[in-house]
Amino acid sequence: MLMSAKPVLAKKILRDLRRRTAQVAAITATVLLGVLLFVASYDSFRNLGTSYRQTYARLHLADFTATGGDPATIATALRAAPGVGRVAVRTQADVPMTIDGTKLVGRVAGLPQPGTPSVNELDLTEGALPDPARPEQVVIEHHTAQTFGLKAGSTLQIFDGTAWRPVTVSGVARSAEYLWPARSRQEVVADPHSFAVVFAPQAQALRLAGQPKPNQTLIEMSSAATAAERSEVAEQLRSAGATAVEPQREQPSHAALQEDLNGFSTLAIGFPALFLLAAAIAEYVLMTRLVQSERPIIGTMLAMGARRRSVVGHYINYGVGIAGIGALLGVAGGFVATSAITGVYTAEIGIPDTVVEHRIPTALVGFALGLLAGIIAAAAPAIAAARTAPAEAMRGDGAQPVRAGQLARLTARWHWLPVVARMALRSLARGRRRTVATMVGTVLGLVVILASLGMFTSIQHMLNVQFGQVQREDATVLVTKGSSDLVAQLRAIPGVAAVEEGVFTPVTISAGNKSYPTTLTGLPSDTTMHGFRTVAGGTRNLPDTGILAGAQLASKLDIAVGDTVTVTPAFGSPQQVPLAGFVDEPFGTFAYATTATARDIKGLGTTGYLLRFAPDADRDSLRATITGLSGVVAYTDTHALADQADQFLGLLWIFIGVMLTLGAILAFTVIYVVMTVNLAERTTELATLRAAGVSVRRLTATLAIENLTATLLAVPIGLAAGICTAWAFLRSFRSDMFDIELSTGWLLPLLAVGAVLVAAALSQLPAARLVNRIDIARVVRERAQ
Repeated sequence: MLMSAKPVLAKKILRDLRRRTAQVAAITATVLLGVLLFVASYDSFRNLGTSYRQTYARLHLADFTATGGDPATIATALRAAPGVGRVAVRTQADVPMTIDGTKLVGRVAGLPQPGTPSVNELDLTEGALPDPARPEQVVIEHHTAQTFGLKAGSTLQIFDGTAWRPVTVSGVARSAEYLWPARSRQEVVADPHSFAVVFAPQAQALRLAGQPKPNQTLIEMSSAATAAERSEVAEQLRSAGATAVEPQREQPSHAALQEDLNGFSTLAIGFPALFLLAAAIAEYVLMTRLVQSERPIIGTMLAMGARRRSVVGHYINYGVGIAGIGALLGVAGGFVATSAITGVYTAEIGIPDTVVEHRIPTALVGFALGLLAGIIAAAAPAIAAARTAPAEAMRGDGAQPVRAGQLARLTARWHWLPVVARMALRSLARGRRRTVATMVGTVLGLVVILASLGMFTSIQHMLNVQFGQVQREDATVLVTKGSSDLVAQLRAIPGVAAVEEGVFTPVTISAGNKSYPTTLTGLPSDTTMHGFRTVAGGTRNLPDTGILAGAQLASKLDIAVGDTVTVTPAFGSPQQVPLAGFVDEPFGTFAYATTATARDIKGLGTTGYLLRFAPDADRDSLRATITGLSGVVAYTDTHALADQADQFLGLLWIFIGVMLTLGAILAFTVIYVVMTVNLAERTTELATLRAAGVSVRRLTATLAIENLTATLLAVPIGLAAGICTAWAFLRSFRSDMFDIELSTGWLLPLLAVGAVLVAAALSQLPAARLVNRIDIARVVRERAQ
């Protein structure tokens, strides 16, 4: 039985902790933050995934979406395949729409027959499904309804390839396909006014899409389907004639939401670990000082027959007590934060099913991690206490004199330095444990700050590259066929500085048994509207033959420059095209070619024009003028996406502010605890100097210089570790949808160093008061005993 379990020693632990209230509170708060972050982020991460899956299961989101071939034949062939649960065919097409005067390219998708089991079902939130007797009725996806203020009874127009068709909204619905309203993996982040989704009965969808028959096959696997059965179904879809097979993991909405979950998973491990490590270091320093100050007591206990394991248990219980309180409060706070984070996130995204679960295993793991930090921190000092020789310890402090190191001997001869500075430098070398602890606290603080700020500056850099070097146009308009006279009309509009023709064709690029759906953009060979960045960091022009493709296709399709790939345009025949090179772009994975090459590939391409405006142009006025031209079916303002991203980044300032605060708190905690322990260890030295006439101000300056110097020594290490952590964090977001490169600039490191130095400076404020409160007579009396 541990000695610390006895009432007397338990009272001793409580008394010792009360005497160090400020230090204990600082360590407890750090453990609390670490455990709270772990419980809240990990359980929220699990809750969001569960919420998505519950919505997917209830609305029967397709496990495979196959485009092309003969959907009716494919569906017949797959219905009896092992592991297949449901099969459906439908029409889907992107067509021009006009909603309340806004021209855009939206999406029409076919609805299943009412009352029949199907795939990708809808969750009606308002109104009703279309009346079979009223073919003009449609259902609007709820993000579209929110963006444009639509409701049951509202009207809009859809271009079917020959004429504008008015339709009436019969209801608003949520769809598992559009929990995040993304047109494609290349357009996960887009201007909300540039995309809309309309669901119509299958016959009406065919008319609105201008298609003779359905073009998609939807497959939902049974819950018991094996991985082998899923692979076999994907292969059968390709063998049956499907030109593109999209598994659920690559579905745009699901992939976008999964990026967020990846961020949560990184947060759930990385940041809590930093805080628990900081708490362990601070507690280690505190416990080391406690054991050193109680050497006579330890010696007496051992001389009276106390077992060494009992002594170890007694001092470990200090760590258990400090960390246990913080861990318990962290678990309670984590439960509250979990509910709040899950509810706010699912409400903001519009997830129909919100699942909030407080998992006991997560709480137990979080509590155990907090407790483990305290046990590990106290273990080394506790073992050192048990190894104390009783006779040596009972003679007094028993501490071995610190041998002067090389730095101490060297600084003793630096007479050109003020005495205060020499004393601080000598203390750094003599108290190596204190110095290292201060440096580690600084490093951890810099890691937290740089990891959060690095994401912000890197996203800003990504936007600058995308809209400054890659997309150089100000707007893009799509036009109907035979609208060649629009070029002259567009150039004649005041404020339009340049116009270039473009061809935009949905295609599927394939190599072997791998495929990838994207958009092929055809531009003039000497285009000035689009920049092409190479993987090596340079720039290049469009090739005379062949295509350029996003760099992520190299790994997606296992291809290299010079290979021949198959390009299958929508409603066109497969074409063998050479891959002339890769381009490095932050947003999406697109393909590019000259206008002549794009037209040779044929298919259902759309003609458009890329516009550049004069610097002083009125963008709103130009939008109104251009969309009013006959033949214009859609208008996209390139800067609307940048503006939308800037608004999104505004929310990140809250996150950054929190991380800056937490990073400063982390550094403050470790430095403050080390500083107060430093004072306790040097009480005799400081009392002697005070008795010799050294002023409190000079002693305080010495301590401040010592701690700030240790902080500055750790800055290079902290900057390197912080930048590496930020790089690793951003790597978790890298995919064919986003390619975020780490960009910190020079201001970010300076800001991070400034925050840590401010925290270190604030931790010195109590020093003058503590030095002034030293009882010189008592210290001299105790030393003489």
